[in-house]
Formats: sequence, structure tokens, C-alpha cells
Amino acid sequence: MGAPAAQRLKDKRIGEVVNPRLIQAPPDISVRRAIDLMRENKSAYIVVAEGRRVVGMFTESDVTRKILGKNVDEKRPVRDFMTPDPIVLRQDDPVGRAVDLMAENDFYHIPLVNEKQELVNVLSVRTLIRFLAEFYPGEVYNIPPNPHQVAPTAEGG
Repeated sequence: MGAPAAQRLKDKRIGEVVNPRLIQAPPDISVRRAIDLMRENKSAYIVVAEGRRVVGMFTESDVTRKILGKNVDEKRPVRDFMTPDPIVLRQDDPVGRAVDLMAENDFYHIPLVNEKQELVNVLSVRTLIRFLAEFYPGEVYNIPPNPHQVAPTAEGG
């Protein structure tokens, strides 16, 4: 990544790039209702919060690793299957920090909190990809559909 892009990642704050789409639920919601909520919202996550305090994340990964094929009673609370005490970021943290955390930990969503540690939003990897695509629009938009395909001219045109 070139110097201007690296500097922009340091300067740009997470709050400037997030979408106002937050799916959340309390820890006592049933697994069945949590999965239904994810489906209804076409979401791969739920931020689990008590009041405005983040207590966990419940994701598609939790469903596939901890629930599917395990004969789980779907009436059990999501707190039994969520990832407790997830890493959170603040909206005034640099985008570069979010990129690093997601890459290092294989996260697709990170809850965002304010200075009082209250839940205010979530940052998704999809949002970050859209933001990062602004740095290299030609390279991103001209990726051949076949990874082994070679474009005969510059920019794939």
C-alpha cells in the first residue's frame, strides 16, 4: 500500500466509514430467535448486549461450530453459545487499527462503543472492503472473474 493510502488509514476514523446497520439482542434471547433474527436481517452476526454494554458476539461461525449437528435445544439462551467479551473499538479509532484486528483475528464484525463503553454500532469487513476499494478502484473493479485469466490489455479492457 502506498504512502498516501497508509496515511489515509491512519487519519480516517472508523465512525466516518461505518453504515448505521446494527443487529443486537440481549443474552437471554433463545438460539432459535437469534438465528431467525439473523435470517430476517440477512445478517451474519448479532451483537449481544445487556442494556448498552457489549457482552458477546453471536455469529454464523458460532452456529456452525457450536449448534449445527449437535442436537442443541433451540430454546437455550444465546449466551451459552456466543463468543463472550469480544474485542471492541471506538468510532474515533483509526480504520487501520480495525483492518489489523480483523486480519489478525479473522473477525468479520467488530462492535463499536463510545467513551462510556456503550454499544453504538458495528463495523463489518464488507464496509472495510468498500472503503479500501477507494484506494485502488482500477485494480478492484478490473479483477478477472477467473483467477488464472490474464487480461490481454492494461486494466483488463
